[in-house]
Formats: sequence, C-alpha cells, structure tokens
Amino acid sequence: MKISEAVVRLVVSPGGAALDRFFVHFTGHSFVSWIFARGAGVEYNAPLLLTTIGAVTGKKRTVVLPPFTVGESLCVVASRGGSPADPYWARNLRSHPAAWVRFDRKRRSVTARFAAGPEHKALWDRITEEAPIYLEYAERARNHREIPVIVLTDE
Repeated sequence: MKISEAVVRLVVSPGGAALDRFFVHFTGHSFVSWIFARGAGVEYNAPLLLTTIGAVTGKKRTVVLPPFTVGESLCVVASRGGSPADPYWARNLRSHPAAWVRFDRKRRSVTARFAAGPEHKALWDRITEEAPIYLEYAERARNHREIPVIVLTDE
C-alpha cells in the first residue's frame, strides 16, 4: 500500500503530531504509527510516548515512538528515517538520560542508556528482524552515523 504524500504531510505536521500524541495518551494507539507500519509492510505495534528534557531549553518534549521489547529490555530506535543526524529526542537523552514513558496507558519514570558494542548489535539484529525498515534507514545513515538503540530501564 502506498501512502499518499498529502497524508504523510498531515501526519508529520506539528498539528498532526500533537493530535497523535493526544490519541496515544488517551487510547494507547497511534494513527500515524499505523499508517507508517502499513506503508512499510510491517506489523503495527502500539507506540509509547517518550518525554525528554530539552538539552538546550530544559523544557519537556514528548514524541511518539514504536517500542521494541527484547528480552527484559524496552528499547527505542533513534533512526530519524536514516537522516545524517540523530533525532532531537536522542540528543536530549544524551544530555538528560532521565525521562518518562507512557506505555500501555501507564506512565513511568525511566533512565535511558545507549547500547554499544555487542549489546547494540544483538538488539539491532533482533529489532531489524521484527522491523526490516530499519535496515533501509541504516543504509541511508551509513556514511554519517550508527543508528542508536536506546534501552529504557525503570528508575
């Protein structure tokens, strides 16, 4: 299924993102994630809301992300579609690893840790098995960065 450009522009607009955060907060589901999962041919999984503290502003910032459970670990991937730079929320976590998630309509405090070395490879392999679209993102980012896998642990 091909996603129309108009739908993509709507769901990635500031208004579309705000509406998506609202729905995830109250229903636990994301229309945006569902659209992109269908377009990428991957299975939809209920998203989480990740709230970080801005690295520069110190303000709380919230983003909708697909979570991955690998063993006991809750992980998120800072792909930004394979762009050359990490997403702002990942830069925020590097400065302030304390964050909050709302997952399954429950809020909890977490600490973020960027996986490295063999742990990153093991998590990456498991995540890309479930969502192969990340392999395309990694190819786009290949000359610029390794896409971070972030482990979120309860405080």
